[in-house]
This record gives sequence, C-alpha cells and structure tokens, in this order.
Amino acid sequence: MHTSSCCEIGDALSGIVEKDAESTPPVTAPPPKRDKHLYQLDLVRLITFAAVILDHVMLGVIPLTSITAGGIEIFLRYSRYSFFALTGFVLGFQYRNRELDTLTFWRRRYKLIGIPYVTWTLFYWVYSRYDIGGWHDVWNTVDSPSHILVTLKSLAYDLITGNAWYHLYFLFVSMQIYLVFPALLWVLKRTWGYHRYLLVASGAFHVVLLYAMVRPPLGIFTHGPQGTIWMHLLVTILPYQFFVLSGCIAALHFEAFHAFLKRYRLASFAVGIVVMSVTLIYYVHRIHAGEDMFRATNVFMLHNAFAYIAIVVMLYGLGSIWQERRNPGSTADRFLKTAADRSFGIYLAHGLALEELMNIVHVHPDWLAWPTMILTYLGTAVLTVFMVEVLRRSPISLMTTGREPLPAKGQRAWLCAAVGGVGVVIGITIRLLFHARVGDLTALTGAVLIATSGWVWLRQRRALAEPKPVVERVATAD
Repeated sequence: MHTSSCCEIGDALSGIVEKDAESTPPVTAPPPKRDKHLYQLDLVRLITFAAVILDHVMLGVIPLTSITAGGIEIFLRYSRYSFFALTGFVLGFQYRNRELDTLTFWRRRYKLIGIPYVTWTLFYWVYSRYDIGGWHDVWNTVDSPSHILVTLKSLAYDLITGNAWYHLYFLFVSMQIYLVFPALLWVLKRTWGYHRYLLVASGAFHVVLLYAMVRPPLGIFTHGPQGTIWMHLLVTILPYQFFVLSGCIAALHFEAFHAFLKRYRLASFAVGIVVMSVTLIYYVHRIHAGEDMFRATNVFMLHNAFAYIAIVVMLYGLGSIWQERRNPGSTADRFLKTAADRSFGIYLAHGLALEELMNIVHVHPDWLAWPTMILTYLGTAVLTVFMVEVLRRSPISLMTTGREPLPAKGQRAWLCAAVGGVGVVIGITIRLLFHARVGDLTALTGAVLIATSGWVWLRQRRALAEPKPVVERVATAD
C-alpha cells in the first residue's frame, strides 16, 4: 500500500513538472553577434599608409633625378587612388542593406573628418610660418590690420583647397565624397543591373580627364571659374571618381566581388605583376627618351593608372589571405587592429614629424642618400606613432585623430607618465647634443603625455567614485 502511494505521488509530481515545462517557454541564448568588420581592409590600409609616408620621405631625401627612386615612387603613388577606393568601398558596404538618412550621415561624417581637417589646417598654417622664420614670422601675421586681413584670406584659401600642407588634400576630397555619397547611393540602388555600364562610363571619363590633365588646357579652361577649378583639379573629386565608384560598386556586390577575387587570387597576382613590369619598362624607356622625371612619374599619367588598379586589386587579395588566416586575439591581430585605429591620425601627423627630421637632413647634404632615406623613414614612423599614441589618449583626440579618446579603463596612468618622462629626456638630449629642433617636438610630446596621464588618472578615479548599480537578488525556496 505504501509503495503504491509513493508511485502515485511520483506520477503526479512528474505530471506537474511536465505540464510546467510545457507552459514555460524554453530559454535560448541570444544569437551571437555577427562580426561585420572587414579585416582584409586593415592590412590594405596599413600598407597604403606606410606607402604614402615612404613616398613623401623619398621625395624629400632622394635626388629627384634618381631613376631607381622614380621607379619605386611610381608604384608608391597608387596610395592616392587606394585611399579613395577604400573610402567608396567602406561607405558602400555600410549602407548596402540599410537606409541612409542624409543629414545624420553628414553630421556624423563631418564631425569625424571636418573637425580634424580644420584643426590640422590651422596647425600646419601656423607651423609653416614658424618653420621658415620662427615665432617672429608667426607674430607678423597678426601684428597689423592689413596683415590680419591677409592672414584670413590665406587661411580661407587653405581651408577650401586643402593646401595648408601637402597631404591635407585627402581630407578635402573625402569631404566632397561624403557630400555626394547620399545621391550616389540613391542612384546605385535604383540602377541595379546597370552598374557595369555606369562603371564603363566613369572609366571613360577618367581616361579623358587624365589625358587632358597632363597637357596644356583648352582655351575655355584658362580663365573664369572653370579655369580656377581646372587649376585646382587635383583637389576635387573628379580625378578620383572612378576609384570611388569602383569601390562603392564592389561593396554593393560584396559577396560576388569577394568570391571572384578569392577564386582568381593567384591569377590577379600574376596579371598585376605583369602590368607593373610593363609599366616599369615603359617608364625606363620614357626616361631614356628624354622625358623629365616629374612627368614620367606623374600620378595622373594615363599609362600609370593601370598599375595603380593592379596594385589595389593585389592588395585586396593579400588582405583576403590575412582575413582567412588571422587568429583572433593574436599579436598580429591586435597589431593590425591598433594600426587601423591609429592610421588616420598617423596620416595627419606624419607631415610634422617628417618636416622636423628633414631639417636635419637638409644641413647634411653629404650623407649617403639611401641609408639616410631609410633612417628618416624609420624616424618618421617612430615619432609619428609616439605623437598619435599621445593624442589618442588626450582630451583633443577627436580634434586631431577623428576618434574619441581611448577609454580610461585599462590604461596605466603611471606607465603613461613614465613613458612621457622618457620622451622628455630623449627630446632634451637630442636638442642639447645635436641642436635639432626635432628634440623640442619629442620633449613636448612627452610632456603632453605626462599631462594626459594625470587626466587619465582623474577619469579612472571619477569612475571608481560613481555609485555602482544595485542588483536585486531574487530569493528562492529550498
């Protein structure tokens, strides 16, 4: 009897549990967030920024008559077009499956690029005067009403041309891309199936424009507003529209584009090497035929454009190999992630580091060109990275790098202060021993890092002082 009662009670409890299980919806883990980051572009971006800095260093150090240097610089100048192809690709990928609110897009994009553009334009404008005549020349720009008027005109000109320093045109053209992108996306989404024809038309316009840009302008382009635009054509979107459109269309058809290049990756490498070889052979032929170096290596020469396209495609192939083989969390993965975060700031700041080092090179014309070039490149890279690491941690990160300051959590303020102190010591030593102004820049950067470490420490203390949210614990019956 007792055994029978226990069985009945057990059956009843089992029924209750089963019924309760049926009435309670199953708890499922949220689906993992899909990683939409284009890791292949991290490698492309890193190589491209390294290439543009190397090109600038070679232009400053190696004699302009060097045929070997010219042959290298031809290929380094793909970076100009690669920047804009990347811009089009990233924008197209981000908005290929979602709507774009124009005003929100402009507000966000111009905040991230417009503020640094104005900041660095003002900085390089002042620095260019200081570089020539010290603080005396800077003061002369504002010491009278007439000089102030000239200063305002000069600043306005540099702001609307990207002419404050030789590399700021990239930001000025990028802002033009952001201006027209909403309209471009609208057109591309409504011409699906006809993108190849748009690309052909864009390519044809690119060919005609490049052909005309390296020849005397037609009479209509020698005067008036159209003449002014023609004189500043290289800082407009027009010479780069083909690469912007190509990147955007490739992103809109990302799956097909990526699969095609992955399937024919080795073939694209082979074709690219052949195109680069032919370009180099033709370059040597033109030099021996008497063409001047500037024209032979000109980034707008039509016959060089094929090599630029080939290099961009090859780099994407290399990037796709990295994407397939990357080990998340590895040293290489963390390095590329950090490099991608710092790349924009490095581009903006490298002109300052290079100019300070060139002040040393210019007073030693007897130094061997190629070893000097290598050392200058390494010095520019190290000093630029140091400056950008400081800026990314500082309150002016958004103004100077286009990104919000790094979170205080995880930073070691004492280490920042120690590194800053070492920077100050190294800078002062360089200044005293070599009388080089680059020592001032190094010491100043170190001092800013020391001050920034205090700001980071205050942010960390403030975060610790904030009340923690109270988590209510639900009591359960035994």
